[in-house]
Amino acid sequence: MPLPRTPLGPISSNRVYKKQKKELTPLQRSEIIGAAKCGVPKFMIADALHQDASTVSKTIKKATLRSNQRSLSRSGRPKTWTSRDQRRLVIFVRRNPWATWQQVREGTGVTYSDSTLKRILEPSGITHWKAKRRPELTEEVARLRYEWAKKHKDLDWNCVMWSDECSAERGKGKGAEWVFGTVNQKWHKGFVSTYTKGKDIRVMVWGCFWFIAGLWHRSELYVMDRDEEAKKKGYSSRSYLEVLEDQMPKCWQPGLKFMQDNAPIHTAKIIQRFFEDNAIPLIEWPPYSPDLNPIEHVWHWLKKGVLDKHPELNDMGKGQEAYSALGDALIEAWDDLDLDLFKSLGESVPKRVQAVIDAKGWYTKY
Repeated sequence: MPLPRTPLGPISSNRVYKKQKKELTPLQRSEIIGAAKCGVPKFMIADALHQDASTVSKTIKKATLRSNQRSLSRSGRPKTWTSRDQRRLVIFVRRNPWATWQQVREGTGVTYSDSTLKRILEPSGITHWKAKRRPELTEEVARLRYEWAKKHKDLDWNCVMWSDECSAERGKGKGAEWVFGTVNQKWHKGFVSTYTKGKDIRVMVWGCFWFIAGLWHRSELYVMDRDEEAKKKGYSSRSYLEVLEDQMPKCWQPGLKFMQDNAPIHTAKIIQRFFEDNAIPLIEWPPYSPDLNPIEHVWHWLKKGVLDKHPELNDMGKGQEAYSALGDALIEAWDDLDLDLFKSLGESVPKRVQAVIDAKGWYTKY
């Protein structure tokens, strides 16, 4: 598109188009070279292709240096470190993976900045990340997980009811927040993501989901009652029994197996007796294996739904009304979860089991 005329006079035919400097594609360079070979003047090529005259001139000058008019490799910024420095750093971090950047400098004698150290280690495939948090596994637990995964890898997982409890604390579930601003605003009160110190009100909820007759289903979200007869008036096997007595008649169907982990409230005698009396088969479960239970990933979305839809909960104090409101908000958020979420999680189980096998029972990405 030609540039508009200005009050200062007519635009010269040798106009220059001021565009954002972008690297030419091989096709654009070929057009320039082809036009030049046909005897078209450089200023006319620049005019026709909407390029700077200097760009056209440089392209023609370097035509013989390029292969198929692809960009030439650049030398880049010269290295400030030696290959000896690189070897020393690689050896140190492989031997000391939990070291801090300062400890890396002290242990190798180099004085480079953190960003330079990252660049030095990058060609060796070494990066620095926040370590994932997982339950501590022992050799024995890893062995049990590995043996369980090998034994059950060919199980029809569509016959399993996935269940679990979740302790939901008010205000939890907020992910990392990004904010635009200047450097001087970084610590301004309007640009800081805050959290409350200490424990807030929380309730325990239970849920499960399963696949049957070609469809995915979920239970009601059950807000559990504390056991006033328990030592600390917390949640006990009697609290869990109330859940099962209310929900299993509504959910369980012949052909399904029930999954629960090895928490003490699940392994109590009154719970085992309930399943025996009602002829509900339980699936064997390895210890310390939340990564194998797909419902664990539902709780993140449940808490996020409450946080997004009910910010008013944070201003309700700590009375019984606040507890009831939190429970109601959790039930609403559960009902709003898309069944496709449960479907994708349920279908991930074979991959989870294989991941445990591949890790010989140790930690997985799940």
